[in-house]
Formats: sequence, structure tokens, C-alpha cells
Amino acid sequence: MSIYRDDLIDILKMLMNIEKDLNLVCYSDTQKKIYYTIALKISKTGSCNISDVIQNSGLSRSTVYKTIKKFELDNIVKLDQSKSDKREFNLSFVTT
Repeated sequence: MSIYRDDLIDILKMLMNIEKDLNLVCYSDTQKKIYYTIALKISKTGSCNISDVIQNSGLSRSTVYKTIKKFELDNIVKLDQSKSDKREFNLSFVTT
């Protein structure tokens, strides 16, 4: 059991370091969940839109929109209007 606990502690330390590297330490757990939802969707399909985030995160539309707006203001996420559906916005990460 102690090996499992030690492995878990190591994983949590790695996650904390990743969150520091991505500048996510100042965000709430809900906001981090939205960030990770975007990252997973992009890694699986190559793209992500706001509807994907709402559907995959299980969070309310309002929470997702507010968080994405915050990420956009903080220059973490970029919004681009979809060419196929003008009502939808695609998300991408800002790289520096």
C-alpha cells in the first residue's frame, strides 16, 4: 500500500509542476477542469469548440463561457469563429 501512496504523491507533485508551468495555479479547480477538457478534446480530435467543452465537462454553459472569456483575457485561449457554423467558436491555446 505504501508503494501506491508514494506513486500517487509523485503523480500529484508532477501535476502541480505542470500546472505551474502552464500558469494554472491561480485558477480554480473548475477553471482547470475546463482547461483540461479543451486540451483533451484538441489532443483527441485536433479541434475544440465551446459546445464540446460544455458537453464534455458537464459544467453549465454560463460557467464555461465565463471561464473561456477569462482565459481569453489572460491570453491563454484564443477564439476563432467557425467557418462552417458562424454561431460557433473554435478554441486554441495561445503559444508564446
